[in-house]
Amino acid sequence: MTEEIKKTPEAETPEAPEKVEVKEEKLLTQDQFNKALQERLAKEKAKFTEEVKTVKEEAERLAKLTAEEKEKEVARKNEEELKTKYKEVAIRENRLDAIELFAESKVPTELVTYVIDEDKDKTLENAEVFVKTFNESVAKSVAEQLKGTPPKDVSTSTDTGVKKVIKSF
Repeated sequence: MTEEIKKTPEAETPEAPEKVEVKEEKLLTQDQFNKALQERLAKEKAKFTEEVKTVKEEAERLAKLTAEEKEKEVARKNEEELKTKYKEVAIRENRLDAIELFAESKVPTELVTYVIDEDKDKTLENAEVFVKTFNESVAKSVAEQLKGTPPKDVSTSTDTGVKKVIKSF
């Protein structure tokens, strides 16, 4: 008997990549960390001492005022706070009105921030102009995208083709 040597085909194994890149995060040493922390704490401390200083100066200034001047100062501050609150409320109401107008017109309500104003009439005017311009722009864009050559009328062109086929037989 003859010996038959059977060779099995060697399966090729994919080679492992020679270099595997390992991304290492840059780690701080304890000294570097301490230094950065000390710098941050120094900044915050300086900021805090500045705030304390301004508060003390304001308290000293108010202490030197007479009773009438204190009342006027308090009244002025209250008036300023009321004005800012009124302004915030007016803007909030105008935002809601504009959102309602945008929703009725099917315009994205995220765009309402571009038309808000303190004055209600001005806000509504801005909103109406925005909605009109937005709708015109969308219509123009849709019309431009739908432009093209109209399809050919198949009914008229097929008759001649059918006649040519019939004549050829």
